[in-house]
Amino acid sequence: MEHRRDPLTGRKVMVLKGRLDYVKRFLESDQTAIDALADSTHQSCPFCPDSVEKSSPKFPPEISADGRIYTGEAVCFPSLFAHGDFNAIVVPTRSHKVALNQLHPNMFVDAFKACIEYFNRLHEWRPEVKNNAIIMNFYPPAGSTIAHPHIQALASDLPIQATHELLAASTAYFQEHRTSYWSDLVEVEEQVGERYLGRIGRVNWLTPFAPRGMNEAQAIVSDACNLISLSHQDLDDIAKGTVRVLEYYYDMGVRSFNFAVYSGPFGENADHFDLNVRIVSRYGYKHNFVSDVWALQYLLDEQEAYEAPEETCSRLRRYFEQHSDT
Repeated sequence: MEHRRDPLTGRKVMVLKGRLDYVKRFLESDQTAIDALADSTHQSCPFCPDSVEKSSPKFPPEISADGRIYTGEAVCFPSLFAHGDFNAIVVPTRSHKVALNQLHPNMFVDAFKACIEYFNRLHEWRPEVKNNAIIMNFYPPAGSTIAHPHIQALASDLPIQATHELLAASTAYFQEHRTSYWSDLVEVEEQVGERYLGRIGRVNWLTPFAPRGMNEAQAIVSDACNLISLSHQDLDDIAKGTVRVLEYYYDMGVRSFNFAVYSGPFGENADHFDLNVRIVSRYGYKHNFVSDVWALQYLLDEQEAYEAPEETCSRLRRYFEQHSDT
């Protein structure tokens, strides 16, 4: 067992080397159960095209004149069960039944653009609402109650806790070292090579030294402090890397995951912070499944990883190396 601390925040994680072989049985999903879940919820799905157009809630005119935001195939509308002061749902595809290996970059790019458009309009209407995050929960083990793929856009005038901690720690690091933690991290990880996966455009992918979850991959967008700093090319590059991670998950039997984007505040130039993306795999979906989150995480805020991130990197890296991005 290793006790590791995040180099920036000091958050501790236990790395239980060799434990992954034991928990692999919990990663496996019952494909019959997944198919049954998708098929049984198709008729009543609120995110399928007919239901979205007829029944989904609408934004006030300050956000959208026709009540929703459309970007490519993606559609964005308010959440009925908000998890933040402002919470929108983005449905990236009209298809209800989408396997993890069928999520493609265009879906993510359209969804990201819809989220950013929502945040921009919201910030113009309510300038104090400048703290934003994007998350995705895929299938019940990851906390999703609806099988149809969807993404959530969260916004508030109050800081989002995890991002706030990263911003504060990044500022403290700069004040002590007179350099950006994120550029230093990318430089060191690329030199060491044990956890560095590769670069797509200005998006650097790695497996973090102190992971927050299983098979975690992290993206760091150099010189982009928030979502409005991202170009179309950046969004495409984030999407490409995300799909490669999901391809790796699928090949190892994973069918459920969580995804989060950590953005600096809109309207503020957080020079010492680079936008982050984190992806973690979750346990499998089956008739009798076990959650990988229990009292240790929920109540004691202790994290576990079942193999060293260096091992995750050694297998995941080929999903980046087989492409010609520089």
